[in-house]
Amino acid sequence: MFKSLVLILMTTLASSSLFGQAPEPPNGEKVYIAVVGGTTFGTPLEFAEGLAEDEGSFSFETKAGPSPVIYRKRYKGTPFYYIPIYGLMDKTAGESDDMYHVRTWTSLYELGVTHAIGGATSGGIDPELDFDDIVFIDDFIEWRAERPNDVLAASGHSRPGIFPNFEIPLSPSVRSILIDEAKKQKAANGYEGKLRETGTFVQFAPGRFESPAEIKAMRKLGGELTSMNQATCIIYARQFGIRYGSICSISNPAVGVRPFTFEQMQTSVQNIAAFAIPVVLETISRIPEEAMDPEPSSTGDPFEGNYLDPDGETTDV
Repeated sequence: MFKSLVLILMTTLASSSLFGQAPEPPNGEKVYIAVVGGTTFGTPLEFAEGLAEDEGSFSFETKAGPSPVIYRKRYKGTPFYYIPIYGLMDKTAGESDDMYHVRTWTSLYELGVTHAIGGATSGGIDPELDFDDIVFIDDFIEWRAERPNDVLAASGHSRPGIFPNFEIPLSPSVRSILIDEAKKQKAANGYEGKLRETGTFVQFAPGRFESPAEIKAMRKLGGELTSMNQATCIIYARQFGIRYGSICSISNPAVGVRPFTFEQMQTSVQNIAAFAIPVVLETISRIPEEAMDPEPSSTGDPFEGNYLDPDGETTDV
């Protein structure tokens, strides 16, 4: 049913003046915040249902190909875009995994998004992490990269003269608001999961659970939790100059740490989503006032010249 609705929407937009370019928001209102949905937010198409206002959806042709369906929402007067499950729901059957992340982040860049929030349920590599715990990751390891490493090259875009360093991988301003709102939410509602304000995220081969030996290796490398998409989001957001914050969560111990069942994971995901979505929405409402100061650590450090010749022409190389 959902795929049919997507096909109808795409056909409608293809015949309109909006298809083929990033559409202007209604009334010219700038929308610069996005949520790139992961499993931390539970059932994908029910994100913020009953909490945020729905203002329609659209798709358009990006420089990298068709965007996923993008939902426009509003919370406490602040508009934002929402893309469920990294854009995966709109991936063509049989299409390889490597481009849907590229198209998702390309669409946000072409729409003018400057701030984004995501989050994934994960396996707890650290034995002290348990079901329903929340981790605000601040570092990552991408192990076995299977997607384009340079989203700019993959999408046909460039940002000459911008150095996307990863010394501080995630946005300090967005992270600080997320952490503050999580503390408020936990105090107000007695959420039983623990909050961890830092964490090293490991992204391994997408599409499967790891083996106990792989988890042991991750722990030796300093990893604390693992899932399939957050490192890609961090890398692509940074290369496009989009500030990114992530609210990750523990839906199960990592394989080999402790036994767990599918039913335990299902229950944990619902608990996590009920906690995390209000945290994200309150963070969105605060971004316009609290996360707009210059932040080169997130958007990239400008430079002149090139790597080998400081007095030469600024280029992409």
